[in-house]
Amino acid sequence: MRIFLCVLMVLAMSAVSFSAEMTDYEAVNNLIVSERLYRVSHRNEELAGCYAPDAKIHTSWQSGGVSSFVGHSAPEAQGQSFNVNRCGGALIYLNGSKAFVEYPSTTSRTVTVNGVEAVLTSYMRLLYRVEKREGVWKITDMFSLNEADELAPVIPGQDLKINPDDVKGLRVSCRWLAYTRRAAGAEFDDDLPGTDRPEDVKKLYDKAFAWLND
Repeated sequence: MRIFLCVLMVLAMSAVSFSAEMTDYEAVNNLIVSERLYRVSHRNEELAGCYAPDAKIHTSWQSGGVSSFVGHSAPEAQGQSFNVNRCGGALIYLNGSKAFVEYPSTTSRTVTVNGVEAVLTSYMRLLYRVEKREGVWKITDMFSLNEADELAPVIPGQDLKINPDDVKGLRVSCRWLAYTRRAAGAEFDDDLPGTDRPEDVKKLYDKAFAWLND
């Protein structure tokens, strides 16, 4: 029994040691994953702690500091309780005390469309700039890049009563995001960065890598 307890103590000490000796790559990955989980679970205090005090966050509904992002939501999602976020693996570029991260994200939330409950699913690529300050990695910038989206009734077969003319000309990277945002009475920026405008995407990446390698 004593030998068994000793083995457990050694394993526990090893786990603590591994955590304390987390590599920069592991620390950045853990930070990004934590930020997404805290965001979708409304753990605002922990979410704010992922960001540096001077961080900038750019999404489809706001562009500003931590206070304009934490605890707030997009106009079409306000008052809705259903919000699910699923992410893929992070692609991390490290250079000393800086890191640039690409993180694919899929967010689904309920919206009301012409009196009918629907689900808006947004496919995005989140671009993070992360810096190690005083030995701690913090997010200093986050940019949401739109890839595509979908809109469907919560109850299959219901009619969302969408007039095709109302979506004519909307960009494929954020068509239903724009439609639901405006239906909620809010403004929507048609010039948001999206994968349907490769030249804008290239500019974002050029700036990010220039910052990383500076």
